[in-house]
Amino acid sequence: MSHFASPLAALLALSLLAGLTGCKDKAPTDTAITPNLADAATPAAVEERVKEAARAKLPKGDPSTPAGSYIDLDSGNQIMFAYLGVAGMPIDYNEVAGSYSRDYMMASDEFKKNDLLNALKVKIDAGVAQAAQQRYVKLEVADSVGKYDFEKKGFPLDSSVWEKGSYRYFNDNSSYKIGFNNGADFRYLNVPEEDKARAIESLRSKNETMRTVVYGYVQDADISKKVVQAQILKVELVSRNGDVLATRTAQ
Repeated sequence: MSHFASPLAALLALSLLAGLTGCKDKAPTDTAITPNLADAATPAAVEERVKEAARAKLPKGDPSTPAGSYIDLDSGNQIMFAYLGVAGMPIDYNEVAGSYSRDYMMASDEFKKNDLLNALKVKIDAGVAQAAQQRYVKLEVADSVGKYDFEKKGFPLDSSVWEKGSYRYFNDNSSYKIGFNNGADFRYLNVPEEDKARAIESLRSKNETMRTVVYGYVQDADISKKVVQAQILKVELVSRNGDVLATRTAQ
């Protein structure tokens, strides 16, 4: 499971299996401002439109890709490898090794540190090469769905999935994060069938364990923030027993 972090809000730590924890970064709260033509012409607005146009040209994943073709993301090191695999920049092995290996980070003997670096380079290169070839990833979001929304006929998903500027990360290597380019399309997990919605709401109201699984395709990297940008292809709500309770697929 991953976590959701916020540059302006306190970190919400969540427990992971085997003692690994992850977090989420929450986007700054937007103030309610009525848009006008002057706002649309500001450098920030123009820059955002340029970014949106660039995102539209990014490679797209196939929503029909079988679930078995996705790699489970359960470590910040995997996010780091994915980032390095799509960033298209030379690898700063010293910096990467400091995030990847505590032994390297803590080493004070420069000869031992150099020996460690040479050994780590092989692992780093292998991890990056694999991540560059395997862009289909999935991760669990510990925060489950919110209460049923009758107007939307669905359950609100955790804001780290859909909120612009929000990211997921893991505590074993929190320097690298993952966000979603099309998260706004997945604000709600639509369940129009009343019987299914009632069953899920019953589980939610009783605090029964449910997991949100996000299936994505790694598209790009934001080198200014060390963030992997992925396209959400599918979101599943899974019961404690592993049964898929609801699914939403990208259009």
